This record gives sequence, structure tokens and C-alpha cells, in this order.
Amino acid sequence: MTIIRPTNDCDVPALPEIERSSGEVFRRWKGLEWIADDDVQSEEQHRALIANGIAFVADLEGYGVAAFLNGEVTPDALHIWQLAVHRDQQRRGIGRKLIEAAQQYATDHGINSLSLTTFRNVPWNEPYYQRLGFVTLDREHLGSRLMAILDAERQAGLPTAQRCAMRKPL
Repeated sequence: MTIIRPTNDCDVPALPEIERSSGEVFRRWKGLEWIADDDVQSEEQHRALIANGIAFVADLEGYGVAAFLNGEVTPDALHIWQLAVHRDQQRRGIGRKLIEAAQQYATDHGINSLSLTTFRNVPWNEPYYQRLGFVTLDREHLGSRLMAILDAERQAGLPTAQRCAMRKPL
């Protein structure tokens, strides 16, 4: 049984390792292998999102915390900063359940969309989110907030041509 619940401070030490494990799948994607060794959110970043943002974990009976989603409320959306599922638990619908929890939170709080940035054409990124109802935004529909996020990602070394912003209207 999978329980989606708010993240608490006791969960934080496990979250960076879950993100590292989640990124291992990139080792099989030509040109993006380096992501498996890239930085992950720090414990401090997780604590800040617990305190001031949105943070959920997937707690699996007999396993423990296997995945997380975190984000923040912005003027135009609940923006998802990270969704990570431990590699041992991927492809079991856990990410979808976390997205559903974020969507329910947004709906309950009068927020009319979810947003995120991700890799284009990577099956567990853009196409996955499209199956969940997200729409890839073209440049004229990004708005200044998403443009700034994509620009910050470019400055951090992410390949601009392979990145996109997406929105799910609620």
C-alpha cells in the first residue's frame, strides 16, 4: 500500500538519496548520462520547501519513503520543482500519485494550474507529463516566471534545446 502524505523533518535525510537513485535512469540516455552524477536538492532545500512550499512523500508499506514531490505556490501556478522516485520503485504509478496529490492541493487552495520544467523527448519526462495532462508551452506562452526558470537552468548548464516548460490547467 502506498500512502501519499506531507513530508516531515524525519523524512529529509532520505530524500537526496532518493533523487540520486531516481537519476540513475539517465545513464541509459545518450547525452544526458551526466545527470546521474549531478547535484541534487540539499537537505536545507528540502527543509525550506517543507516550511514554505509544498512537499509530499510516497510512503510504501514494508519499504518506507520511496519518492517525493516538492514545489511552491506562485502567483499563477503550483510549480513542481522536483519529482523523484527511487529506481527500485519506478514504473509503479507512484509519480502519478504524487502529481495527483499536488493537483488536489492546488484545487483545494484555489490554484488553477500546475507547472514544471523538464527534458523534452525523454520518455519519463515530457511525454510522461503529457500523458498526465500537462501541455508543453511555446516561448510566447511561458510568461516571465517560467522564462526565468529556464534561463537559470541554462546558466546552471542544462542544455536549453532539450528543456521545456509545461503547464496543467486545473
